[in-house]
Amino acid sequence: MPTDPDELRAFVEGIGSAPPLTNAVAYRLRVTLNGVTPPVWRSVTVRSTSRLDELHDVLQTVMGWNDSHLHQWRRPDLENPGVVDRFATRSCIEDGFADGARCEDVTRLDDVLTTPGDAMVYEYDFGDGWEHTVLLEGIDNDESPDEALCVAGERACPPEDCGGVPGYERLLAVLADRDHSDHVSLSVWSGGFDPEAFSVDDVNALIAARDAMSLYPPVVGSRIEQVLTRIPYQAAPHVHALMARAHLQDRIDQPIDDVMDGALTHLRWLLRRIGDDGIALTQSGYVPPAHVKAARDELDWGDRRAGNGDREVDNPQFERLRDGARDLGLIRKHRGQLVLTKRGAAGLVRDRELWEQVHAGLPLGRERIELEAGFLVLLTVAAGASWSERRRAMVEGLAALGWRNPDGSALNAFDASWVAAVTEDFLSTIGALGPFDGLPPDWARGFAQIVLST
Repeated sequence: MPTDPDELRAFVEGIGSAPPLTNAVAYRLRVTLNGVTPPVWRSVTVRSTSRLDELHDVLQTVMGWNDSHLHQWRRPDLENPGVVDRFATRSCIEDGFADGARCEDVTRLDDVLTTPGDAMVYEYDFGDGWEHTVLLEGIDNDESPDEALCVAGERACPPEDCGGVPGYERLLAVLADRDHSDHVSLSVWSGGFDPEAFSVDDVNALIAARDAMSLYPPVVGSRIEQVLTRIPYQAAPHVHALMARAHLQDRIDQPIDDVMDGALTHLRWLLRRIGDDGIALTQSGYVPPAHVKAARDELDWGDRRAGNGDREVDNPQFERLRDGARDLGLIRKHRGQLVLTKRGAAGLVRDRELWEQVHAGLPLGRERIELEAGFLVLLTVAAGASWSERRRAMVEGLAALGWRNPDGSALNAFDASWVAAVTEDFLSTIGALGPFDGLPPDWARGFAQIVLST
């Protein structure tokens, strides 16, 4: 609550002018981009009580714009012919750029469109001058949707900053003419733009992704927050959609003892095996076969064990466990022995100490790209994602964060897996990723949530 008199008065006036969000029904809107042939349009269902600023977010998403320009609304005043009602953003009104306009964030949709057939104009990008006709096609009084839903549409939204309708017409003509002198440069500039591309499922995935960050945000001040806030939902909808499943603010109903046992079992075994005396390594620097055989026989590796030999090189899971413990600062090589560090020795005698070191030490890696890839892996675990979902989210997320191959090409699934390997290998070794074609276990989801909340 503001204490300054002027701010308090504005606050009270704002409350008084904002309509109550009651009596919501479903509005079916048809949104058509004016002046474009063939037509670009969407049919979308929204709550009638949505404010115009909320509808702006919906239109940006369903049309495919990037919300990088100003916008406003226009509607003919039915009671005063020749008069046009305007609705603008609060910042435009306060800066004096929208005299006489009403504020969109205190105007409900059902105050502007009331009867099927009513329409208004949504203008976006005052330079390019894109105008959309927003028509109220129908009302379903038995429904009140919690979220917007795209139900139909055709064709892709024009690229941002292409010059409005005239510029878009020229762009289409050049892209269709391979012999045009500007064909290659505009093809590259537009990112391989396909004017016919449209998918209802893709649009609704974007809607869900757009809402995920506000409805299911990461913990404020957590390290994952610093990564996610740099990833636009338009560029990585699958990453943001995972937020709705990851529950980073609310832990899943999983006993902490089960989470700790799942995360620490393999590490506990290794620290105890090394103990105060350490393990003398072979001349080649490997752990002797007796210890490898004991690990293979005494630990549950699920379907992750490869090979039945007793040498470390024949058991990659054991090798990754050793590497993970080293990267967590629990063990090290010293004078031909594998020994505990001070952290490892403390974790050996106090479970809580080991727990703190493990979840605080993830993700693993030295380079920023390795850490950011590791955060994305942990997000997929917290969301209970499948292997294919993990790969798709990682490719999207790393691209949105600006990572590319040294030659400038986009990262593929193999590249994403390679940069995330140090974290992913450790999680796989302790069983946190589940079977190859399955889902992470519940304890792993709880573990990833805890890691991502710090």
